[in-house]
Amino acid sequence: MKKFLSLVLALVMTMSLVTVSAGAKDFTDSSKIQYAEAVDVMSAAKVIDGYPDGTFNPTATLTRGAAAKIICNLILGPTTASALVADAAPYKDVPTNHTFAGYIAYCQKEGIISGYADGTFRPANSLTGYAFMKMLLGALGYDSAKEGYTGPNWSINVAKRALNIGLDDDLVGDFNGVKAVNREEACLYSLNTLTATMVEYEKNSTVTVGNITIKDQSSAKDMVNTGKTDGKIFKADGKMQFAEKYFDNLSVTKGSDDFARPANVWKLKAEKIGTYADTADLTYTKSVDVCDIYKDLGLGSKIEKKDVSVYVDGVVDPENKIVPIAITKDNDDDSYGANGVLTEVFYDDDADTVTITEVNTYVGEISKSVAATSKKDAYVVVIPEGVKPTNIKNSEEFETTASFDDDAYVLYTYSEDAKEIKSVEVAKSVSGEATRIENKAKVWDANKAIYIENTAYKFSNKADGVKLDDASVGNEYDVYLDAYGYAIYVEEVEEIGNYALLVDYQNKTNFNSNKAMLVFADGTEKVVETAKDYKGNSNKLELGTIVTYKEDNGVYTLKPVAKTIATGTFGTANSGLYEGTSEPKNKGVDGDFNLTSDKAGVQMTETKFYTIDKTGSKSVAASDTTGTKNVQTNSKTIFVVYNIDDDDYTVYTGIKNAPKIASTATKNVSAYAYVKGGMTKVMFIYADDSSIISDSNKKMVFLANESVSNLIHTKNSDYYTFNAVINGEIKEVMVDWNVEVNGKTLASADVKSLNGLFESYSVDKYGVITRLTSYSTDAYNNTEAKQVFNNTPKIEGVDSNNTTGTAVAAKSTIGIDKKSADYTVLVKYDGTTKDFNYTITVDDNAKVYAVDEDGNITESSYKAITKDTNDMVYAVIEDYLVKALVIEDVDDGKAPEVTEGNGTFDVTVSKNQAGELEVNYVANSFDVTDHDDFDLSWEGTKGKVTVTLVVDGETFTQTTSYKGTQTVQYMLDNAKVPSITLDLASGGVKVKATVTVTFDGMNNDTYKLVGTSGLSILG
Repeated sequence: MKKFLSLVLALVMTMSLVTVSAGAKDFTDSSKIQYAEAVDVMSAAKVIDGYPDGTFNPTATLTRGAAAKIICNLILGPTTASALVADAAPYKDVPTNHTFAGYIAYCQKEGIISGYADGTFRPANSLTGYAFMKMLLGALGYDSAKEGYTGPNWSINVAKRALNIGLDDDLVGDFNGVKAVNREEACLYSLNTLTATMVEYEKNSTVTVGNITIKDQSSAKDMVNTGKTDGKIFKADGKMQFAEKYFDNLSVTKGSDDFARPANVWKLKAEKIGTYADTADLTYTKSVDVCDIYKDLGLGSKIEKKDVSVYVDGVVDPENKIVPIAITKDNDDDSYGANGVLTEVFYDDDADTVTITEVNTYVGEISKSVAATSKKDAYVVVIPEGVKPTNIKNSEEFETTASFDDDAYVLYTYSEDAKEIKSVEVAKSVSGEATRIENKAKVWDANKAIYIENTAYKFSNKADGVKLDDASVGNEYDVYLDAYGYAIYVEEVEEIGNYALLVDYQNKTNFNSNKAMLVFADGTEKVVETAKDYKGNSNKLELGTIVTYKEDNGVYTLKPVAKTIATGTFGTANSGLYEGTSEPKNKGVDGDFNLTSDKAGVQMTETKFYTIDKTGSKSVAASDTTGTKNVQTNSKTIFVVYNIDDDDYTVYTGIKNAPKIASTATKNVSAYAYVKGGMTKVMFIYADDSSIISDSNKKMVFLANESVSNLIHTKNSDYYTFNAVINGEIKEVMVDWNVEVNGKTLASADVKSLNGLFESYSVDKYGVITRLTSYSTDAYNNTEAKQVFNNTPKIEGVDSNNTTGTAVAAKSTIGIDKKSADYTVLVKYDGTTKDFNYTITVDDNAKVYAVDEDGNITESSYKAITKDTNDMVYAVIEDYLVKALVIEDVDDGKAPEVTEGNGTFDVTVSKNQAGELEVNYVANSFDVTDHDDFDLSWEGTKGKVTVTLVVDGETFTQTTSYKGTQTVQYMLDNAKVPSITLDLASGGVKVKATVTVTFDGMNNDTYKLVGTSGLSILG
């Protein structure tokens, strides 16, 4: 057998040096990967790959077959290794077509692997650490026979050598050679192999003289590297590291990460794979004395101050408080680190230098999560809370695929060097009564603690929130913990229930009990009995205060939130902007209040506002503040909006679902908001004119005019019904007989002419649509990202100047076709050019609806779209993609002409046990001219199936017609057959069946398929 090394050399010479393509994997389970550096480098070098579902499965056991592939990828490169084939089965359980057959055959031939005594290899079995290390040593050039890697005690020799040259470096825990290797451990051992030095043997000869055999063999020695690759792996040393020999484009140098920790910087050609911090020699998460660092490093002599480097969050401490100090054995006066600070010590024994890095943990709050797009990866927005890094902004983005709830408190680390957040994780918390508090004169002392239900929680160095000076035993607190178990943020549990707005009250002076009128966060308004007199001085709450509450047997206890931001007043008059009226309002200016669902920031005012502050059990209105007030909202913010026309409240959860509300010079808005941790929890909004409330959550309304009903009168409403598409659902809707469209009220007769798309709507408490808003852009010009095909209805109605007019139905775009290969639609047919004006791409998730001549609406599909030059077309286009498409059938007054696509198929006729005739088609018998691709899943409109039976010379016919879009299979399966019961008393009956299918299909062509059965005699 040829020697292993010589064959590898020959292969490498034939392929030059192995090259690999760049790009480390972003696995979906990356958070579960412990050895990120190893997995990233090995996947970038294509030595190992993930699974089709995007995962890596780091803890999955490495199989013997997969291990053979890794070895081949290492020594041959992935391109050459992938071409390996097995000419014959290497083992009886590894046929030549086995996934790993080529790899196993190669490794068997070179003596890297061996099978079992029964002639099997068992490729799906796990591989022990000893066995994998033996394979890697072979790849490095170690000779199994010479090194004792075969026979008794082979595993001891393998482990001794492998651990001595560092193949298990950075392994968490001790190496256990008996345990099966998992996938990420295989990557770690392989990574260490890349940086390990290869060996060779100078002498390897055997001379026989007579009966005497003389073996001249040498021990393994480091392979010399005098070529250009020397220095590709760390620094030039004249020795051949594995990667320098087989991975020409792979390199690693020493550098530092964004926290200034010594690190490996891996590159593939010029592209960086990543920067990976070294494993620290010492790690602490609380204060450590200098003398303990000396002892823990096992030093024998002092390390001078000049040889010590210290960094805080990636930079030299700007305050010059945490500075280098000589590392000596007796210094217990100076220390590094603190509670909750990750302090890492890196000792370079060659240079006798020490690097100390401190990484602080901070607390923040998730403002929002943003999904990935074609241009940007998924990310979350973090709002810092409490103690903040020096350079951090008011909000920071952090790229991550992890899922976070809005408003969640999170722990984050921040690099002052990179000026960016480096990690984010959810903060765990404990809640309960404070049973004991320990503190010293120093506000944030390392030994201070808060006891929650008798369990002590010491405080992090960056802790914030309620200071222990202000904390009280017996109060309820939420304590958020860092990753090391220290309290990093403390909040008093101020809220005793859900939110409500206090709008009025009376005390026992007027009633026999204390009462309050509350608007609850669910939109209900209610007068309740209260446990205290909130109008009186001792517990007085200002009207307009947002409160939380608890209810006990119908009696409510109210607790004001810490601060209510207000732009209006209730009850009594205030000076300045605010008017005391029965409905709150402020004297606004155009655009003073501005709420838009596509922006997280809400402008409550640009003129004047005030706050209602909690003071003990009371709430007190502060002085007016002049200027703009903006607040941040997210997906959990609750908006309670009062509609003065309906005298009712509507509740919206999340800014994306909120209505658009903008005040004008004559139409005012007042609002009351509770902001906690920089995020609005709830906002109560009052507008003195409902026309400025545009409910953008209720979008894409299509009304089918042909379906309009007669005027319907009920106890509560007068309305018409229409078939409609509303919020993506096909349903019948009620439209008020004097509905308001674009701010103008229609006469009853004009409501009946409504047709087409509307951008939004409002309903009253009975579910009747009382307001419609047309799309602001209604003529597609191919230049704006959001437009529609839906010429605005000419709605004049009665406006504020009492001018009247007539409503005219919407004029949609005429004509449609498609290009299936491009997934586009062609719209607006030009009768002069005989072509379509626009071609627009259809979104993969677009909704398509078909409307027949009677106004019946069915959900259709892109596949069902056929060319029609006079159908009415309505479309909503966003980001240059068709999101919703409505095609309204228009009768052209002519019977469809069969233009092409005639076809035939076979039919069978039989009788069932009841003697009734049954007709069935033969699925694989269809032959359609010029359409070899025809199958029963084809869709068509205006479908019709006629079944004709000739029974003993007498003809019977039954026709079934279909509305909307159906498949050919559906039409045939649901076609009705003439109801005939055969009289077989006199003998057999001659029967012949003909089935004719017609439908409008592709390119606006009408297809006619005829099926015949031939003559059958049924008896």
